[in-house]
Amino acid sequence: MKRFTIISASIAVILSLASCKEDTLDVFGSERYIHFTEDQTKEFRYSFATAAPGTSEYTLKLPMEFIGRSLESDLNFSVSVVSNGDLASTAATTDYTIGQTVFHKDSFKDSLSVTLRNSDALSTEKRLTLRLTENENFKLGPEKNCVAVIYFSNVLSKPSWWAGTIEKTFLGEYSDIKYQHFIVATGVTDLEGMETLKIKALVTSFIYYLRDLAEKGTPAYESDGKTELLATVPYNKFV
Repeated sequence: MKRFTIISASIAVILSLASCKEDTLDVFGSERYIHFTEDQTKEFRYSFATAAPGTSEYTLKLPMEFIGRSLESDLNFSVSVVSNGDLASTAATTDYTIGQTVFHKDSFKDSLSVTLRNSDALSTEKRLTLRLTENENFKLGPEKNCVAVIYFSNVLSKPSWWAGTIEKTFLGEYSDIKYQHFIVATGVTDLEGMETLKIKALVTSFIYYLRDLAEKGTPAYESDGKTELLATVPYNKFV
């Protein structure tokens, strides 16, 4: 009886998923349903200001997956650039290139590559919004996972990884000045997906750097010129 209940509950969960058309996913049929792994509330951000001088391009990989029968051959999927609405793209077509729209066989996970290009126009942050569209190979998965939003510029801006535990426990509230000093102190610009022990080591190095500045009589301040950066770093109390 218990085994029957577990199986029934699992099937009920799968059948409750809604597609972009808000239809039930026919996961036991012949259809395949594609979607981005992250939902559209996950904003992808990149700034060329954090890259090595002279960097002209950066390739971002958007993780994807599908539900349905496994692939016996590579299949194309379709994606379009959103040009209207609240999340309409503001990037020019010369600012980016969308990579191959191919989901490779023998895997339920893949990614879509988007190459961003640096230019003077990026002194103002640009937005690129991509939407998956149905084609002969794939129907669409959950609606909230059908859109990916990318922000990019050549000025500093809050990166998407500076949130949650990293913000609350380690680095504190974001500011451009704090980010600049963090890069100088550690040589690192991206903590996305990094192991906790590595993050702790980098933040500790950052704290030692700020303490050293303070001991030399040249403490680093926030933009108000009064608040020491060290006082805004929560992990300071553990080091």
